Amino acid sequence: MPLAKVDDRGRVQLPSNLRHKMKLKEGDEFVAEHLGEDTIILKKINLRALLEDAIEKAKSVDLDKLERDIEEESNQLARQKFKVSAREGSSTKIISNSMK
Repeated sequence: MPLAKVDDRGRVQLPSNLRHKMKLKEGDEFVAEHLGEDTIILKKINLRALLEDAIEKAKSVDLDKLERDIEEESNQLARQKFKVSAREGSSTKIISNSMK
């Protein structure tokens, strides 16, 4: 098993056989995750592809529906927090804890 060492700037050079096997090139990006006391996992990512995918998915979002959903959710949370019934409509009274 080839060894990799950390240099004085914190860089780790991967063994050449691993770089060739994974077709790694200069500038490739990785997510590094600490997994335990002496374990680090590197996951190669293609940041450009991830961003392009996110942009494509965002294009299909119905913003009007999203706004309605957010408004309805916030209204439900407000009704729960302030103990307001949905049937009471826009001229509702908020029942505070001090009035109980």
